[in-house]
Amino acid sequence: MQMTGGGMGRQRRLASGAGLDVRLSWYEPGAHMDRHVHDRHQISWLLAGELRERSAGREFELVDLSRGVKPAGCPHANVYGRSGSLILALNIDPGSDLCDAIPGLDDWRWSTTDGERKAVQDVLAAATMLAEGDPVTDLALADLVAGAHLAPGQTGDAPDPWLSRVRDWLHDDPDAHDLSGLAAAAGVHQVHLSRSFTRHYGLSPSLYRLRCRVSRALADLVGGASLAAAAQTGGFADQAHFTRATRRQTGLTPSHLRSLLAA
Repeated sequence: MQMTGGGMGRQRRLASGAGLDVRLSWYEPGAHMDRHVHDRHQISWLLAGELRERSAGREFELVDLSRGVKPAGCPHANVYGRSGSLILALNIDPGSDLCDAIPGLDDWRWSTTDGERKAVQDVLAAATMLAEGDPVTDLALADLVAGAHLAPGQTGDAPDPWLSRVRDWLHDDPDAHDLSGLAAAAGVHQVHLSRSFTRHYGLSPSLYRLRCRVSRALADLVGGASLAAAAQTGGFADQAHFTRATRRQTGLTPSHLRSLLAA
């Protein structure tokens, strides 16, 4: 396994035991990971930033909160977001009793649904309590994971070229275009643009714009910037606005994320 074009900026093990290991990782903007395999099953959530993952001739391009499942031994390659990627991963030993409690661990897939947000925030809350020494047992965390529903995967189909261009425009300069301007540049009706974008990427263009701002600000924050400076980099009105947007997206405040990744 080799990282290119950047690397893993920070990683924190939040909890381990009973066949389970939980890690929070920050990947630097533009990082790539060559084709590799894991010796454990993995359930992972993309909390912030973007991710492209390839395996077995298919590719998932993820821009919203998404859950991925990779069986042990599944060959895959990753390209992380242009503003970095924040990923929570649960690594499960193939011989663990948890394998019987979590169906679908033998099928590589990603899914983006509204139900993922509640599931990941429950798991993240329990894991951070463990990391900070609160009296929560590994069994409680395992129960949360075992009870989480694994939604059906997406297809991995490639987007239309015009849709990819719209996403690039929004990512590279979130404040430069309104919906009508984007639709005119893409040559489609703005309602068709909004519906197509939401259907393929799992969130509306306006929410994707906000996600890009959070990711850009987090990259600055993990790089050592102050909360105020990171908020300005992301185009937020103030530090409070940055904090609210990050908590809504990831379940944690910027300062909490910074302290976890600095440990």
